[in-house]
Amino acid sequence: MLKNLLHKNYLIFGGSIIVTRALEYLVLFFAAHYLSKDNYGELEYYKKIIEVGSTVFAFGFPALIISYTKSKESKKYFFFLSFLFVLFISFLFIPILGFFDWLFLLIPFIFYALFFNGGITPAYLLVMKGSNFASLYKIIISFLFYCILFVSIYHFDVTGMSYVITTYVLSPIAIFYIVYECYNQKLIKEKAKKYWRLFKKLLISSSTLVVSNFANLMFLYTDIFIIKIFSDNANAEIADFSFALNISNMLLLIPLTLVQVDIEKLKKISGHLNTLNKKIILLVFVSSIFLIGAFKALTLTIFVDFKETITLFLIILVAKVFHALSSLFGTNLLIFKKFKENLIVNVSMLTLNIILCYIMYNHIGINGVALASGISLFIRYLILIKLNKGLVPKTKITR
Repeated sequence: MLKNLLHKNYLIFGGSIIVTRALEYLVLFFAAHYLSKDNYGELEYYKKIIEVGSTVFAFGFPALIISYTKSKESKKYFFFLSFLFVLFISFLFIPILGFFDWLFLLIPFIFYALFFNGGITPAYLLVMKGSNFASLYKIIISFLFYCILFVSIYHFDVTGMSYVITTYVLSPIAIFYIVYECYNQKLIKEKAKKYWRLFKKLLISSSTLVVSNFANLMFLYTDIFIIKIFSDNANAEIADFSFALNISNMLLLIPLTLVQVDIEKLKKISGHLNTLNKKIILLVFVSSIFLIGAFKALTLTIFVDFKETITLFLIILVAKVFHALSSLFGTNLLIFKKFKENLIVNVSMLTLNIILCYIMYNHIGINGVALASGISLFIRYLILIKLNKGLVPKTKITR
């Protein structure tokens, strides 16, 4: 087991994820320490708004590129068509964003959808050029992004708008790279038309993905938005919740790394789901113990303003254990093109989570919101296990 976990592909791609997330955490921890709770809460709020909104602009294409494309030709044409379609969606959203005075968020939405981690370009590079090249891209763009973000927080009075400003600065560089990449592909007009016909047929599946991904992110951030709407001290409570959430979210690095590195094996080897699930379970539970100790140490020494959030953190950590364990099964649904099932799960869990968060916040406060998310994530985990049993009956799923 240990030898498999130390495979060089896991180490290289996992190392890139660790580096990029380390940069993110360094900046966020700096912000939590440097900014007031009110300003830090505003920063986290805009970060989550951009992450949720960008899922609409990405339109489910990252998952479609990873799960659907097989040949190199299909990968490069789907990438090109996805890029154009995102620009088309952006044009359609201009009047909508303008009506709500959110037009300033257009560039952040496009940047996250096309270029940033989890967007279309990283997905394309992963399946087209392999995990090593994708790792290099993730490290470079993350380094640039978080350096600019740090400077905007420390040297300029933009606080909560720092994520927005950073995307404006970095977008021209990212656009230049994509134009260069598309130029080198030497695309042929007739083949582009051929793949466009197939692409149009897949837009229905992709539309279910965008709703599903939007529901999934909204599900994960329902707690933040409930606090923002109903709290009398919203930014301070968002700061407390986000600090605990950021540390517990480190668990998600485990399935993110292992699943993306082994994505082709999941497509081709029927028994690999079980093997990968065992690795994830082992690493998640070991890491959970480490994170408890790390959180206690950090809040007693550096981040003393958050030392009263230990109960909140433990509740969120348990929720994130179920989140981490379910990621593999959610990805497997997409690999087998079970877009409808994935959509139903995400939308139903979002609805449940909104109801539970609203009720429990009014009765227990911020801890109730975390508990509601934990209950919803546990139910989601059980449902995904059941769906995957029916999907691959030859695979024995470890629970």
